[in-house]
Formats: sequence, structure tokens, C-alpha cells
Amino acid sequence: MATPSKALLVALIGVIVCPLLLVIEVVTFVLVGMGTFDEGNPLFGKVATSAAVILMGAVILALPVTAFMMGARARNAIRSSDAFVAGASKALASQVIAGILAAGVVIAQIILILLASRVCSLDGC
Repeated sequence: MATPSKALLVALIGVIVCPLLLVIEVVTFVLVGMGTFDEGNPLFGKVATSAAVILMGAVILALPVTAFMMGARARNAIRSSDAFVAGASKALASQVIAGILAAGVVIAQIILILLASRVCSLDGC
């Protein structure tokens, strides 16, 4: 059973780690763009590096989703218990933090996808 304190801790860790991982992903994205722009590189290398950026995005999104699910499990356990169990506010706080963080990560991933498809540039869309 996920406790509310663990869910809140994972959500707060996500607040610190996700922006750092997004910066690493953007740097990797730029380096991959430089590598795939050269036509002399093999197709396998281009596909592998592009897949690495996509995998990084999925890993970054996994942390807030995990915190949200842990908070939901904790809230359900608190609601279903017959005795008074403290921590409902921690579980709700972890869900709110994880939801906001997940929305930010999804927006950043959409911007990266628009940059990769050349619909948008750093100057705007």
C-alpha cells in the first residue's frame, strides 16, 4: 500500500528532478538534431538517437504519473478504512503536485515535437 508520505515525497522529488531531466533532454535533442542533419550518418544511428530522445521523454513523464498513482492509491486506502487514518491531505497534495508537473512535462514534450517536426522554431510558431 502506498502511504501518503511516500506519494508526497515522490511528487516533491519529481519537482526537483523533472526540470533537470528536461534540460538534459533538450541538450540531447539539439545534439541529435546536429547528428541527424548530416546526411553521411547511417540511418540506424539516426533512428537510434531519435528513439533515445523519445525514451527520455517517456521516462521523464513516468515520475509524475507514478506520484499521481501513489497518491490515488493512498487516498483510496484512507477512504476505505473503517478507522481514522491521517494523511488524506498529503495524498491530495501529492496528486495536485504530480498533476501540475505532468501537465508541464507534456507541454514541454509537445514543444519539442513541434520543434522536431519544424512546425515551430525557437523564434515561435
